Amino acid sequence: MRGLIIAGYGGHAGYAYAVAYELIKLGVELDILLPRGYDYLADRFRKLGEVYYATLPRKPLEPFYRGLHRWIKALIESLKLLRGKYDFVFASGSNFSIPASTTLKILRNQRIYTLEAVDHIYTKSKAVNALSKLGAVVFLHWEEQLKMYPDGVVAGPVYEPALYEPRNEGYVLVTTGTLGAREVFDALVQLELEKAVVQTGDVEPEQYFERKPQWVFFKYTSDLYKWIAGADVVVTHPGVTAATARLAYGKPLVLVYTKRHSKLFIREEVKALASKLNAAYLEEPTPDKLYEALEKARRLVKPRYKVGSLEIAKYIVHGDFN
Repeated sequence: MRGLIIAGYGGHAGYAYAVAYELIKLGVELDILLPRGYDYLADRFRKLGEVYYATLPRKPLEPFYRGLHRWIKALIESLKLLRGKYDFVFASGSNFSIPASTTLKILRNQRIYTLEAVDHIYTKSKAVNALSKLGAVVFLHWEEQLKMYPDGVVAGPVYEPALYEPRNEGYVLVTTGTLGAREVFDALVQLELEKAVVQTGDVEPEQYFERKPQWVFFKYTSDLYKWIAGADVVVTHPGVTAATARLAYGKPLVLVYTKRHSKLFIREEVKALASKLNAAYLEEPTPDKLYEALEKARRLVKPRYKVGSLEIAKYIVHGDFN
């Protein structure tokens, strides 16, 4: 069996990697499609299959009209995929999935699978909704998501496998994605923590390093899970990183909801995800609230679920979960 994995970026790349990792273990051969410009993802995916690149139609929070030329370019590029002979396509759910999936579905009637986001518990993400209308089978993390996709397939939460042995090196890890979360960082540096590791994303880290020179700060890293594996507590935003930290590495988790992330996440869904992951929930962070959330997170017990990526791989290969 041979498949195409449309990996996308950010959390969508995490979903793609998790499913591809399990498919390889079941003997499936894979081609991987990555967005051009996200070369740091290639090192991981090359271990799973042949890597190809295509244009990313829309950047995060970008108005549709600004990327119209990229949508056209991506559709044209997707015609090259017709040369491949695939038994299935797994589209991880970002807008990057749409051009290639559309081409392969319309011109070849290809079998398409996709996955709703772990934090979209009550509302549909736009790309997955579009793919479902195209005829894709939609995998779900939670039973509640069946209200949005009555024909969906509940596999359990999908998260990346633990590639490192979990350990506790005594630092708090804060990672809030590409956008970063200035209010979280501002609260954190007021705490008297001996050690912390902070990924700041688009927020420049120099201002914080000056206040806490003994801490580790960086904007991006190609191997975040190395830092997750050694953390005492992980502070992060909703998504696959949160699920991986909690379920794969068993880390105490603080799930944050910030003004900057409110454009991407709905408060009620963040609270629901925190409950499902048995994590501490934090919004409008202050030093006191953040400290309390860290202490609460350490007391909470890791929940247990089926490994969604494994269930998806079995379903794709066998047609069911057996």
